[in-house]
Amino acid sequence: MDKALDSYSHDSTGMTFGETGVGQMASFDLMGDQRAGFLSLTHERRRKVLLAAAKVAPRLTARLLAKRYLCSSANIDRSRLCGAGKAEFLPSGEAAAVLRHAPMAEATGQRILLVHGHDGNVRQFGRMIRALQNTGAEVDALLLPGHIEPDRDPCSIADITRAILDCARTHGPYDGAIAHCVSANALVFALEDGLECGRVVLISAPLDQRKLLRLGGSQYGLEGTCLEQFVDEVVRLSAPYPAEAPWRAIAETRSEPMLAVHSRDDYAAPAEDLEPLVDVWAEGRVEIFEKGDHNSIVAQSEPVQCITDFLTGGDRQSA
Repeated sequence: MDKALDSYSHDSTGMTFGETGVGQMASFDLMGDQRAGFLSLTHERRRKVLLAAAKVAPRLTARLLAKRYLCSSANIDRSRLCGAGKAEFLPSGEAAAVLRHAPMAEATGQRILLVHGHDGNVRQFGRMIRALQNTGAEVDALLLPGHIEPDRDPCSIADITRAILDCARTHGPYDGAIAHCVSANALVFALEDGLECGRVVLISAPLDQRKLLRLGGSQYGLEGTCLEQFVDEVVRLSAPYPAEAPWRAIAETRSEPMLAVHSRDDYAAPAEDLEPLVDVWAEGRVEIFEKGDHNSIVAQSEPVQCITDFLTGGDRQSA
């Protein structure tokens, strides 16, 4: 849910990367330089207004930014993702959808649910989806509420949890489930609420959600009381699933084999926060990788192979 975690997100002032010019090729024409200067000035003015508001009306500012934080700038191009038979678009629940990817090898009958993170996009997982398809598995990529159309509707961890459960009821059952970032937390909540699947993969899971939310708030420029009020408001909007997630109590009751995949350089959810997980999840293990970060790990070859083997039978260390 950290707005600076991927290329589909707003930056710290709420402007898109296109509006700020971040990540674009340098332009040497006069109009391009003038536009860049204007956008830089606009960015700075917005930031100053935001910081002033945080000092004058911290609670109101925190409430407004918390709602904005939960609204994603990500959306999909359905024709591009489903063109040439790449995937089938299926509605799921009231506001979510599924992109169903058929096996590319001889079908095994295995079915995998994949859940992108907040403000993420299914395109991030292209390599992983293909790897699973090549084993004969069918992959349902869940498109979260607020991530399909460019309407920027809010999507809290409660919305993600409900979307996972709705998807399983409508399109399941599933032999395995993969979830990234806060969707990994939501997947744990969904298991507690009755989701059944054979194997579970948690990628870049931020077990300490308040730490992640503080990082997100600080990238808006918030600090002190306003920052804590921002965190509290995001937590309130995520009810009934608390930021102080009772993951330890839930993990102690789980019997599914679980694989947690993490980058050592994950700046949003430090790898050391995962260490207690394997102590309480009976059939769980953690794999830390040297390459990639919070987001790019989902496209790195070694983590993708590790996840594919775990879900499709090439790895039975945790069985």
